Amino acid sequence: ILHLNAIELGLGNARLLAGAELTVAPGERISLVGRNGSGKSTLLKIAAGLIAPDAGSRFLQPGTRLSYLRQEPDLSGYESIAAYAGADLGPGDDPRAPARLMEALGLDPTRAPINLSGGEMRRAALARALAPNPDLLLLDEPTNHLDLPAIAWLERELATRRAGIVLVSHDRRLLSALSGVTIWLDRGHTR
Repeated sequence: ILHLNAIELGLGNARLLAGAELTVAPGERISLVGRNGSGKSTLLKIAAGLIAPDAGSRFLQPGTRLSYLRQEPDLSGYESIAAYAGADLGPGDDPRAPARLMEALGLDPTRAPINLSGGEMRRAALARALAPNPDLLLLDEPTNHLDLPAIAWLERELATRRAGIVLVSHDRRLLSALSGVTIWLDRGHTR
């Protein structure tokens, strides 16, 4: 459903990505790992279609619904957590999904996003990413700022999903529990 081919991207004079590849089949679970600064988040942004590479190609199967969880979610411009969590719903989506997810995550849907803690922002972003029931989930550090009960909930929730998932995380337990394939990003190349 997604194929990144020979992706190259430079930052100044340095090459961050140099021929990186990523292929995701329906329902496939992939861990994308590498050292800090290796370009994992950048590769996810390219996969999500948010930035264009200098070279290479991105193919997303037509009709594929993609949700991307940013490492640093931006809730500005939303009056409430509920407005943010439901912002990506489409015409065929379950309008009750955001409320179900916010309740499971212990969020007050009426709260204004302006004074949320890091954990509350992460939980709101998870509700937004999961609410549309996408075919492909790109999750950049989904457990950042989460407590252990929220991490356990996330693991259970993702295990029930049929979506293809690409996970970037330092949480080895989550990666081993959810992914069947590990892709290493090292010096701009995937292996």
